[in-house]
Amino acid sequence: MKKTKMSSRRRRTLRRVLIAAAAVLLANRIFWVGFLFPIQAIRHYEERQGTGRTAVVRRDWAPEIFKTGLVYLTENKSVTMLSGARLTLYGWMENFGVPLDCTEEEPIHGGWWGMSRQGRDPLFYVFGRVDDPRIDLLTVQVWYEDWAGFKAVRRDVFSWGLEREDLLEKDGRSYFLLKSRSVKFGEYGSNLRTTVTGVDLAGNVITKMELDGGGFSSYS
Repeated sequence: MKKTKMSSRRRRTLRRVLIAAAAVLLANRIFWVGFLFPIQAIRHYEERQGTGRTAVVRRDWAPEIFKTGLVYLTENKSVTMLSGARLTLYGWMENFGVPLDCTEEEPIHGGWWGMSRQGRDPLFYVFGRVDDPRIDLLTVQVWYEDWAGFKAVRRDVFSWGLEREDLLEKDGRSYFLLKSRSVKFGEYGSNLRTTVTGVDLAGNVITKMELDGGGFSSYS
């Protein structure tokens, strides 16, 4: 009699667990809320952008925007993507992002992502993939044009230098992820630009390109 009673309790408990799991799954698939893990929010963003499944290269914590904010650099053969997730009362939610199409042959595929929230310091990320094996030094410059009289003058905001050993490796490919907390978007507006230069061991410029893949995200 006691065994039957215990067995009935276990069945009821199991039934409740299964019902709860089904409810969470339903919320995930229909309402896109209730994600238990941040990577599930990233997977949702992949589906919306049509990038296919990507693998994580690096994860960065971004408390400047949200205390639980996470930024993921992910990749596959065709795409390099920077996207984010944050924990809310409804579980983990996507925080948007920037995917880069890497299907065409280029020495470097790069992009940027600016993030801001009222009352908090903004963030500026520069990221990408280095496909040319001759590139040993990568220089990233963020700048804007200011007018002095009737002449446009270039003003540097900041710059980074990365050697080959500083790059991130994943699936036999090389990546970079850089972050700055010092970019004040209001001062530069739409004039802010990013240039990437790849140099070989002898100092020869392999490529120099202005990055046009990027975007700004503003949160309330």
